[in-house]
Amino acid sequence: MARHAQRVPRSARYTSRGSIALIWLAGLLAGCYALLSVGARYGCGSSQHGLGCRNAGSAIGVALVVGVIATVTAVTTLLHQRAPAHALLITVAGLVALAGCAVGAHALLGTI
Repeated sequence: MARHAQRVPRSARYTSRGSIALIWLAGLLAGCYALLSVGARYGCGSSQHGLGCRNAGSAIGVALVVGVIATVTAVTTLLHQRAPAHALLITVAGLVALAGCAVGAHALLGTI
């Protein structure tokens, strides 16, 4: 270990790892739901004209998937060597963003 390097406290490592695991799990759930909203167009009948059945609905679904990927990537990167209080704040902000993506995907699926 280099002289200028400091050991990361064990509690900080556990907090960071737990936060990353939580964000990845929530990201997988929100991402799968967003992927369902992307493909919702293909389950529409010829008489259905909701937002989820149009090209715009697919574009919104793709934007939701990109939002989930960006959120998980940003939170994972920002959690590197943070204090437990900062890690908790970043995790909560990431979970709120992922919840927003999941609600958007649910709303898009509700238009079918």
